Amino acid sequence: GAAQGGGKKLIALGDSIFHGQVGGATCYVCHGQDAKGTGVGPNLTDGEWLNNDGTLKGITGTVQSGVPQPKKAPAPMPPMGGASLSPDQVKAVATYVHSLGGGK
Repeated sequence: GAAQGGGKKLIALGDSIFHGQVGGATCYVCHGQDAKGTGVGPNLTDGEWLNNDGTLKGITGTVQSGVPQPKKAPAPMPPMGGASLSPDQVKAVATYVHSLGGGK
């Protein structure tokens, strides 16, 4: 349906933001090209959520505010991955992360 098409567009935009092609954020540098995590940032594709509840709303909040004191990762996550994302871009990248398999 129309909503699904819109969702696919949103996820595609979120993918571009995650990978640094749009918006200036470099999410993939800490979370990995495949979002499965690095030594710096956690895996975003599993069901383990350390800093939010794994819902789209929770993920959106984390993207917006960052993680000043991570529970496991060695480095803090700056708000919006250090970029100045628009509200639509925040929603898109959060929707992308939520779609990766671990979202609730």
